[in-house]
Amino acid sequence: MSGYYLLKNFSVILILLLSLIGLACGPKSGIDQIGPPGGVIPVSQEAADRLEENFYQAIQEATSSHESQLRIANEEITSLIAKKLTETGRIPLSNPQIWFTSGRIYMTGGVKPFGPFEFNSIIVATAVVDKGQLVVKVQEAHMGVFDFPDAILESITQTINEALVGISIDLDITRLEILEGEMFVLGIRPAL
Repeated sequence: MSGYYLLKNFSVILILLLSLIGLACGPKSGIDQIGPPGGVIPVSQEAADRLEENFYQAIQEATSSHESQLRIANEEITSLIAKKLTETGRIPLSNPQIWFTSGRIYMTGGVKPFGPFEFNSIIVATAVVDKGQLVVKVQEAHMGVFDFPDAILESITQTINEALVGISIDLDITRLEILEGEMFVLGIRPAL
C-alpha cells in the first residue's frame, strides 16, 4: 500500500510542478509580448567593439573643462552585454536583448535557474550618475510570472555595472539621458 500512496503523492507533486512551469512559461505572463521595438536586436562583435572604440574616442576628446559625448545604441549595448555574459559565464541568461525607451532600460532573455527549464525574463532598469560613474538600478525583474531570485538579479546587476565601469573608468559622467533607441552620455576627463 505504501508504494501506491508514494506513487500517488509523486504524481500530484509532478502535476503541480508542471502546472507552475506552464504558468511561468505561458503567454499569460505577458513577457512573451514584450520585446524591442522594431524586432530582434542583432548581436555582433563589431557593435560591441564599436561601443568600446566610441567610448575611448570620447575619452580622448574630453578634457577637465570640455565635455565629450557618447551615444550608446541598442545594438551596441546588447552586443557588449552578450559578450560580457559569455566571458564571465556567471549568469544563466541567453539571447539578451537590451533597448532604451521612455527613460528606461529594458532587458529580456532566457533564464535557466535550474535544470533544463528556461523561462522568459524581463528586467526594467534606470541608469543614474553616481560620483561620476554610470550605475544601473533595477526597478523590476521577472522570470515568467515569478520575481527573479535575488542571487541571479544581483549577479546580472553586478555584471552590467562592471561592464560599464570597465569601459568608463577614465571619464567622469556629468549627465545622461535615455532616449528612444539610445542612451546619450556626457562626461569630462577627471582632473589629475
